[in-house]
Amino acid sequence: MWVAPEARGLGIGRALLDHIIAWAEKTGLVNVELAVTTTNSAAIALYQSSGFEAYGELEELRPGSAISVQLMILKLRTRAG
Repeated sequence: MWVAPEARGLGIGRALLDHIIAWAEKTGLVNVELAVTTTNSAAIALYQSSGFEAYGELEELRPGSAISVQLMILKLRTRAG
C-alpha cells in the first residue's frame, strides 16, 4: 500500500487498512500478513495501532538490497473473540 506524499496525513492509509481488515474478517480469513520497510516508521505505527505485530526475522527488500522489511501479522480470530 502506498499513499502519495501530498495525500499523507489525511487518513487515506487508515481507511484503506480498515477496509482490508473488514474484508478479511468478512471473508473468514484467520490472519492478515504484510511486510513493511523498517525505515517507514509512519507505516509501522499505523499497522501497530491496528493490532499488527512484528514476527520473524528481518528480510532484504530484494536480493542485495540494503533496505530491510519486517513481517507483521494481525490475528483476526483473536480480535473477533
